[in-house]
Amino acid sequence: MLNGLKIPSVLSLFFIGCITVSSVFTIACNSEPENRSVAGRNIEVHTGFPVIVDSAFYMGTDGKTWVITPSASNRQLVVMKPTIVNRTSTVIPLLVDTEAAKIGDRRSRRFPAIDPLLKARSVSMVLEESPTVKDISPILWGDVELARQTQVEGYIVFDVPKGVILGTLFWDEIEYIPVDFIDYWKKRD
Repeated sequence: MLNGLKIPSVLSLFFIGCITVSSVFTIACNSEPENRSVAGRNIEVHTGFPVIVDSAFYMGTDGKTWVITPSASNRQLVVMKPTIVNRTSTVIPLLVDTEAAKIGDRRSRRFPAIDPLLKARSVSMVLEESPTVKDISPILWGDVELARQTQVEGYIVFDVPKGVILGTLFWDEIEYIPVDFIDYWKKRD
């Protein structure tokens, strides 16, 4: 005791410090990661969560603005920006088309990516990005030679029915790699 105050022991200070540090780590590490990554035998697929938009646009090589909209009023556009990484093979010829990427649910239907070059229409006005309008430059589409220890990244667009569960990106080029955004095996209360 010093001037009527109890001096805490070193053990109790250590105990309080451990509780404080573990609380900070628990709170900081309790959130979902913003990106999902799955490694296959030859490639890795990294992507963020699907983004639902009313329209998407890009600047073409001709300098024109090209816009993509849903095919019907009961559909919506889903935009994703995957990164495909080659860590092992010498060179991987990658063909990104409607069969390479699909989005959907492991328990129901899957929807293929749309060809942004065929589905887009030219507009004369300059568009700006907003919460419902997305700039999808650069586009990940067509043939890509992916050398060892390199990666390619770009936007892929899907035209899906409104209300569909967007639980998984199914990558099926070079190898089949499903990237889940929801936990299918979690018990529901």
